[in-house]
Amino acid sequence: MGPIEILFYTIVVIFAVIGLVRGAHRELGNSIIFMYMVALFGLASQQGWFRRAVEVASIFGSNPAQLDEATFILIVTIFTIVVVVTYQGVTFDFSAKRITGFFGVLAGLAVGALNGYLIAGTFWHYANVFGYPFNLLTGPLTATGQALLPFLPPAIFPNPVYWAVPATLLMILRIWR
Repeated sequence: MGPIEILFYTIVVIFAVIGLVRGAHRELGNSIIFMYMVALFGLASQQGWFRRAVEVASIFGSNPAQLDEATFILIVTIFTIVVVVTYQGVTFDFSAKRITGFFGVLAGLAVGALNGYLIAGTFWHYANVFGYPFNLLTGPLTATGQALLPFLPPAIFPNPVYWAVPATLLMILRIWR
């Protein structure tokens, strides 16, 4: 298996292509939801909600390694469901008319790549936090992987408000329109 950053880059590129096909006006609606999810997970980490869930589960005799795996699976499951639902359902559409031409292509690629970054980066961050459960990473991180860890979405802004504010501003712009 190759370095984990290759998987990260691949997911970002896949979502950039999805953004190119769907258009920036549709992808921005998904970005709002993903930014709120990153903020919500950051708030849960700061408030110790994950740790409390682990402590409650440990009362029933589970060992800490299994609890970390269960917490990681819970986070990944919730976020995966949100991603699937937002791409399957109706999202906030930012314009009745699609941006065309070169700027439309760039905008779609950029917003799609942002969504891929939010999704893949959040998964990678929590895999790192919980010690890469289920042997997701069999060897040490490469130098590039180590360099990217501080730039993953939950790590880049330690305060979840920094993700909630731009999402709220985008929401206000959408409603105002």
